[in-house]
Amino acid sequence: MQKILMPALVVGILALGLYIFIIPYQFVIKFKAKTTPGDIIQTIRLWDRKYMNYTVVKIDSVNKLYQRIKLDKSDYFFTWRFELDSDSITHVRVEVSEPSNSIKNKLLVPFTKTKMEEDSEILVKEFYDVLNSHLEITKVTIEGENENINSFCACRNLKTAQIDKAQGMMKDYDVLTSFVSEFDLTLDGPPIVRVEKWNHEKGTLEFDFCFPIVQTDSLPKVKEIDYKLIKKTKALKAIYYGNYITSDRAWYALVNFANRNNYKVDGLPIEYFHSNPTLGANQQDWKAEVYLPIE
Repeated sequence: MQKILMPALVVGILALGLYIFIIPYQFVIKFKAKTTPGDIIQTIRLWDRKYMNYTVVKIDSVNKLYQRIKLDKSDYFFTWRFELDSDSITHVRVEVSEPSNSIKNKLLVPFTKTKMEEDSEILVKEFYDVLNSHLEITKVTIEGENENINSFCACRNLKTAQIDKAQGMMKDYDVLTSFVSEFDLTLDGPPIVRVEKWNHEKGTLEFDFCFPIVQTDSLPKVKEIDYKLIKKTKALKAIYYGNYITSDRAWYALVNFANRNNYKVDGLPIEYFHSNPTLGANQQDWKAEVYLPIE
């Protein structure tokens, strides 16, 4: 009996030590979402904007996000892990830690419901509701291989946070509209965004916001306006419906489609916006064509 109990006791002590001193989190919450990890990450970024004490600390590709949440006198760290098991379902695992009460929480969690657990469940439930509300008013449909069209454009170059892309467009929409009107230029298609640089981990963008125009021999020269040709290219195409603040969700869907179907991406997204938000249309009906260049 002693020969059996002693090894079991040693294993139990080692397991307890591993649980208390090695495992970095004290509580785990899991859920599924019918979207891509990139969409969830961007929604977390928008969710953070609502609260001063919510901070995205670091993003590791589309697999992991580290977040710090200060709530009352508590200081929590959430590690969000994402695993996409199909074109539409992401498994989300949220590992919660409270470093100042780590040992206390680990000893109490198996036997009672701690404040950390209660707070974490409320926070993750709030985010889950925010995510589902977003998914109810957006739609991305992948159409497969296609081509965008040649467009000669008057453009403004912008550098913004990724979640501020639409705000930058709105700011410069009046600038480009006034330019076209003042010089009596002819529009030749819907507004376009051509992404020049995209850093998903940092959440930053550089892009051209463009109005396609008919090219003439005597175009006006204005310091803040550049003329650019957006060339036709082979691409994967998606149709996006929803608020243009979140049209980048189609980017993640296209990248995921390319990876799963062995396409080699050969450029950054190009968006064509077919709705004018200022006309009061329901945002669920705002349409954008999104192209991801491929070889």
